[in-house]
Amino acid sequence: MKLLQNTINGLRYKHWGLHEAFAYLLKGIARELKIAPNFFLDYYIKVVCNDFKKKWLKKSDNEGYHFDINGAKLPDISADKNTFFSFTKLIFEDVFLIPCFYKDNHDRTIVELLDKYLIDGPYSYKDKTFNVTINKNDVVIDAGAWIGDFSAYAASKGAITYAYELVE
Repeated sequence: MKLLQNTINGLRYKHWGLHEAFAYLLKGIARELKIAPNFFLDYYIKVVCNDFKKKWLKKSDNEGYHFDINGAKLPDISADKNTFFSFTKLIFEDVFLIPCFYKDNHDRTIVELLDKYLIDGPYSYKDKTFNVTINKNDVVIDAGAWIGDFSAYAASKGAITYAYELVE
C-alpha cells in the first residue's frame, strides 16, 4: 500500500510523468517480490535519467551540452550514471522542484507539504514572519557546492553567488 501511495505522491507532488511513475512502481513490486530487483532498479534509473535529459539537456554554443533548468545552467554530468541519477532525483527535487513546478512560490504551505516527500526538503521558505528566499542582488555563499546546483539557481535569480567545494 505504501508503494502505491508513494507512486501517487510522485505523480501529484513531484510532477513525475507516467513513464517514471510506472517504472517506480515496477521497481518496488520487483523488490518486494524478489523478482529481478536489480534489473528493475536499472530500468527505473534509465527511465528517470532519459526523461530528465529529454526535458532539460540543451546544446551549448561550444558544441557541448549543459542542463538549463529555468535559466540555471549546469554541467552535463550524465556520463557518470550514479552521480547523474543522484542529481536527477535528489538534487533536482530539493533545489529546482518549487521553481520549476510551483512557480517559485516558497510559501509555507507548499514547503511543508513537499518537505514530507523530499530527502532534504526545499531550500527556501516564506511565511508572515520569515522570508528565506533568494532575490536579485542578494549575496549567496554556497559552501559545499558540489556541481553548483544551488549556486546556479541563486545566480539565475540575480544573486551575487560564490560557490566553494572542498577538493581532497
